[in-house]
Amino acid sequence: MTDGERNPGERNLSDGEQDPVDATRDEIDPGPDESASEPDETDDDARNRISDLAANVGQLAENVTHRAAENVTHLAENVTHLAENVTHRAAENVTHLAENVTHLAENVTHLAEDAWNRLDFRRWMVLAELGLRQGLRRMRGSLVPILTAGIAAWIAFLIAHEVLGHPTPFFAPIASWICLGFTYNRVPRKVLEIGGGVALGVAIGELILANLGAGGWQLALGLPVAALIARVLDRGDLFTIQAGVNAMVVVGMGTVLSQMTGAGPSRLVDAVIGSGVALLFTLLFPGDIVYRPRRYVANLLSELATAYTMLGEGLRQGNRERLRDAHAQLRGIQGMVEDTRTVWQSSSDIIGISPTMRRHRPQVDELGRQLELGTRAVHTTELLLRQSRGVVDERGSLPIIAGLMDDTAAALHAMSGSVRHWNTPQRARKLAIELAAKCAPGAAGITDWRRDVLLSVMRSVAIDLLQMTGLSRIEARVHLPDTEREVGNPDAAVAGDEGSAIWGAKKFPI
Repeated sequence: MTDGERNPGERNLSDGEQDPVDATRDEIDPGPDESASEPDETDDDARNRISDLAANVGQLAENVTHRAAENVTHLAENVTHLAENVTHRAAENVTHLAENVTHLAENVTHLAEDAWNRLDFRRWMVLAELGLRQGLRRMRGSLVPILTAGIAAWIAFLIAHEVLGHPTPFFAPIASWICLGFTYNRVPRKVLEIGGGVALGVAIGELILANLGAGGWQLALGLPVAALIARVLDRGDLFTIQAGVNAMVVVGMGTVLSQMTGAGPSRLVDAVIGSGVALLFTLLFPGDIVYRPRRYVANLLSELATAYTMLGEGLRQGNRERLRDAHAQLRGIQGMVEDTRTVWQSSSDIIGISPTMRRHRPQVDELGRQLELGTRAVHTTELLLRQSRGVVDERGSLPIIAGLMDDTAAALHAMSGSVRHWNTPQRARKLAIELAAKCAPGAAGITDWRRDVLLSVMRSVAIDLLQMTGLSRIEARVHLPDTEREVGNPDAAVAGDEGSAIWGAKKFPI
């Protein structure tokens, strides 16, 4: 169709202008895509991106997992450290608490012991009664020696004043009293030693007083001169002491008045007279060297019996105060042990230096044995008292054990009488054997372990009592239940546990 032949409704399009119908058609059907000519390259990129993304996600997951594991590990370690710290702190706190509780218990124990050992008015009265009894015993024991010493001093004064005409025979009675003393331990050797020391001191004092006069430096000179000369002349301690003392007394008494009365030169004669009278009394009325230690040992056993009586009353009544009385009694007995040991040692020393007194050696040795056994019994009683205190606090009264205490007191009283009068301890051994038989666990009827501890200590007390009556330790164990009935080898005995040389018979004659 030519341009002239076109439809009148059609538009004339210029060159290059697209028909709207064709443009719409092109939008609906754009025709073949030029990019579709490279489909493989786009898929590979997508797959690579996806792969990279997956790799990143995996790496991220690994990182997250690793971090999470590290965090969990660190958290676990922190928790462990925290637990260790808590445990350590708790253990330290528990340890400190235990230490504090221990210290508190120790303080309470010390307070209880202080209260137990404290001497209140009642316990002071117990000690005062013990001291009074001891004082009266000392007075009775020294009554005769003091009376005889007074008579000797009076005789010495009469001789110096009436016979020799000395105006003031001061040293005659003094020398007599110093030489005799207040005990029965009057040995001629000892009297001569003291009298010689008195005479030497008076003589040196007179020489200083006559040549140098009286004064402080003369007195200071008299003591060393007299003491040194005494050490040259004799080895005795009393000789030297008396020489020094009397030299100072004479120089100190060197007044004008005494020289005017003529007392100076006569003092040496007075001292010799007093010493001579004392020596004469010693020869005419010889003392008993064993009487004093025998009396002291007997008193020790008697007071120990009193302590057991108090123990028996406290256990029978469950009375803690009575047990404290027994504790105070034992404290007083400790002092008696030391006094008895001093007295016994004095008698033993005198026998060692006096040939005429050596016949008393067996008795003095036996008294020393009694003293050792008595000291051991005191220590055993202290242990028994401590155990009794705990049992009474927990269990109350113990009448069975109290009966054993009374039996022990009776045996000790009997032994005290035997020592005092120096006769065979037959009754004491009989009571001790009966006590040992009662200490069998079955015989006592005791099942409580705490009371059984007391019974075990009482068995030791029974052994001590049997040894006091003269038996050796091995022989004493024969009478104790649940022990070997054979005496065994005597060589196995401990030193000091051998039998008595005087009362060592297994059976006393009736």
